[in-house]
Formats: sequence, C-alpha cells, structure tokens
Amino acid sequence: MKIESELKFSEIAEVLKQVAPETIELLENRYNILKVVSLLQPIGRRVLSTKVNLTERIIRKEANILKEQGLLEFSLEGMTITDAGLETIEVLSVFFRKIRGIHELETKLKEYLNIKKVIIAPMVNDDNELTLDEIGRKASSYTKKLIDKDKVIGITGGSTVYTVINQFKPKNREQDNLMILPARGGLGRKSDYQANTLVEKLAEKLNCQYKLLYTPDWISEEAKATLLKEPEIKEIVSMLEKLDILIFGIARADVMAKRRQLDDASITDIAYKEAVAEAFGYYFDKEGNIVHEITTIGVELEKLNQVKELIAVAGGVDKAEAIAAVCKINRNLVLVTDEEVAKKILNNI
Repeated sequence: MKIESELKFSEIAEVLKQVAPETIELLENRYNILKVVSLLQPIGRRVLSTKVNLTERIIRKEANILKEQGLLEFSLEGMTITDAGLETIEVLSVFFRKIRGIHELETKLKEYLNIKKVIIAPMVNDDNELTLDEIGRKASSYTKKLIDKDKVIGITGGSTVYTVINQFKPKNREQDNLMILPARGGLGRKSDYQANTLVEKLAEKLNCQYKLLYTPDWISEEAKATLLKEPEIKEIVSMLEKLDILIFGIARADVMAKRRQLDDASITDIAYKEAVAEAFGYYFDKEGNIVHEITTIGVELEKLNQVKELIAVAGGVDKAEAIAAVCKINRNLVLVTDEEVAKKILNNI
C-alpha cells in the first residue's frame, strides 16, 4: 500500500510540474510556512516573512487561508501549528521529497558510505539554522520509534544534538525502565550544549531516569585512573558499555581542536596527520583512521560495535568531509544529515 501511495505522489508531482508549475510554487510556499511555524512557534508575521522569503502581505493572506483550514492558530504570542497542520506537513514532506529526489539521494549515499541507513533533511529555504532544526526533527522522529521499556540511551553534547533533544515532546507517563546517560564529560563552555545538560532535558521530557557524569572533557591519564575508582563514575562507565541507543554529533577536527584549546603540539599533530573529523574525543583522517585522541571518560570507540542503534547527526557542507570520514568507523551507523551535505559527499566521489 505504501509503495502504491509513493507511486501516486510521484505521478502527481510530475503532472503538476508539467501542467501547472505555479501550483507547485503555491503549495511549496504554504508548506514552507507550515514548516517554519512548526519549528519556531510561536512566531509573528514579520519573522516568518524573513524566514520564508515572502512579503508580509502574502504571509497574512496565506496564513489566514491556512488558519481557515484548521492548520494554524493565531494568538498574541504569534502563530502556532495545529495537530492537523503537523499531519499536513508529514504528507507534504513525502510529496516534496519525491519532487526533489530525496529518497534516491538517501539510497545513493547509504550505498556509497556502506552504512545501515541515511536520513536526509531537505534544506529549508536555504536557512542553515532551520535546516539544522529539521535534522533534529528527523533524528528525534527516528529515535522515538526505537524507544520502549528497558532501554539505555547515551547522548553526547553539541549544537546538533541540542536540536534533536528540542524536538522531543514531553511525556506524561513515567518510564521507569528508560535510562538516559551522558556519553562523555563536558567541554566546560556553553552549558546549554553540554551532554549533562542535554541528558537532564531529555530525561525531563521523556519522564524517565538519568545519571550525570561530572568529569572534565579533557583530563590526564593519572586523573582518569583516579576518577574511574569513584563508585558513581564507575557505575556510569559500566552502564555506557550496555547502551542500546547512542546519539552523537560529528565535528571538524580543526574546529574542535581550537574549541578544546588543545596545546600547540596537539594542534600541530592533528594537522600533520591530516585529521578531518572528531567524535567522542577521537580525531579521524579521511579514511576513518584514528590519528589522535584525548584522554576522556565516556564511550570507548571499541565498544561501539555493541550498541544496537548508532545515530550520527550532523549538517552543513563544511562538515561533509568529516561526516564521510566518521561514517567509515562503523557500518551499523544511521546518519541524519542535510540535502547539501549528501550532494557534496556524492559529488566528491
């Protein structure tokens, strides 16, 4: 039934493009309005106008039509999406994925990277921040399908993982058998993006148990040996070896080396060995080989094969090489990225 439905979408899209291209444009404008409202709600007309590149006059007209159809609601705070609006977004997303060839792009990238699955978020009005939010929505949607009782979920810090956590909706029912853990210590900088902060936020939304890891991101071998003797840290490290799901971000090696304020010798070593990517405190070259690592407490790379669901989230064409490199470390990987990254990686073959 699903295949038949997708075929119909494809046929309708082709007919509309040939016979009434202006209908596609109108439909895309309304889809973009709904999409942006869902990501930034509540939102006013002026901000929405900027985000979807339409005049305020057109926004007023289209938003009123969408309100009459029960897809949007208006309040003093701004526009918000209704449940019917969210359902409409899901239907239209399938339609526009067909038009833009997203499914084919996912298949090609999955085969090229030789990993378990690729999920591609389409670019939202060439807006990197909105596209990042869409990556978060795709990743959270995929993760929700995996969560049931007796699950242990690990998450790293970072701005992209932050967007994933933001897309989860609060649960009223307490989930005693679900545990959220930080996959590593924190950078000690922006607290909003630290793993401990995101663990608390996700656990609050899912109404479940969690534990925090109070260790620096970068420590000496001696400090690590001492900290691992602490009962609480020892317990968390033991639990991290039994993860069912791990959500993590991918960074460029040069960016993370500066952000961590590594010493000159380490930065030189990373550059000399042509590291292009960073994840879990490991630095990888373009072939996915570890060329440098920092001493940290958290998920060990050799334990990743035991994790049932590895979900990497990353976007932005500047990270394309880094993303391709990290995907080589484990074939059981699910990559959630954006349309431009996918094209960049495939164009570089």
